[in-house]
Amino acid sequence: MRQEAVPQPRRRFRRIGAEKTNPLAYLFLLPAFAMLALFMIWPALQTFYISMTNWDGISPKKFIGLQNYIHLFTDEPMFLQAIKNTLLWVVGGATIPVGLGLIFANLLVRGNIRFTKWFQMGFFFPQIISSVIAAVIWKWIYDPSFGPLSTILDHLGIARPMTGWLGNPDLVMYALFVIFVWGSFGYTTMLFTAALQSVDSQLYDAANIDGCSAWGQFWNVTIPGLRQTMTTVIILMTISSFSVFDIVMATTKGGPGYSSYVISYYVYTQGFIVNRLGFAAAASIIMTLFILIVSRTIIWMRERDQS
Repeated sequence: MRQEAVPQPRRRFRRIGAEKTNPLAYLFLLPAFAMLALFMIWPALQTFYISMTNWDGISPKKFIGLQNYIHLFTDEPMFLQAIKNTLLWVVGGATIPVGLGLIFANLLVRGNIRFTKWFQMGFFFPQIISSVIAAVIWKWIYDPSFGPLSTILDHLGIARPMTGWLGNPDLVMYALFVIFVWGSFGYTTMLFTAALQSVDSQLYDAANIDGCSAWGQFWNVTIPGLRQTMTTVIILMTISSFSVFDIVMATTKGGPGYSSYVISYYVYTQGFIVNRLGFAAAASIIMTLFILIVSRTIIWMRERDQS
């Protein structure tokens, strides 16, 4: 007997992107877009316009084009010094706190250290303290007359600068960067500690069976497992280094001379002390471009490494 074929239901193929988007969905995005335009896009456009004017904040604005930008790079030694100090700070801020965070996180998670939670709390403690208060404390530590650091060095018979670390143009940036590292490496340690706990422990077991040393496991298992987190942390520390202000303001105010000027402090002095808002806006635009270029370069290098 011939068996009749059972008719198969027709398959309906849905083309990707063929669906129509409901225009009503855009209404739910309007509040967020309005907030973004009001508090980010519009102020950014205003800042760019002010950077092309000669304005003291009170009198009418005088449009001068790119003269502020040209003057910043030709006749402003303070700004050039601020760029140099900021770039050095960024290089150190994107490497030293990140490296310390990796090392301490690996020790806390993989080192079988007792009282791990207490160490984590101690490392994170500087994040609880206000950065201004921390800077004032470190200013007292650095004091050349009665600071504890000077007292310890005197008892040990070690020579120290008589003007102090914050009063020496050759040492002031290193002294300020120590404050920055002290306040930030605990933050990177906590981020890496959380990320390291998500790395598959079987990878460490396999590496241990293959005879891989602790350093080999750190280099071949830990580092690859934290690449995404490393990119995020480096970008965060880069932005934090570019925008450092409170440490300089609370300790040296850019001194001695201009030796500890950074871009953010230059923006503050030009905008609120000297009342040259056009210069301040131009410097802030340049700082923003630096942040975008460096951050995008880091992301590009990470994407190229992945591909």
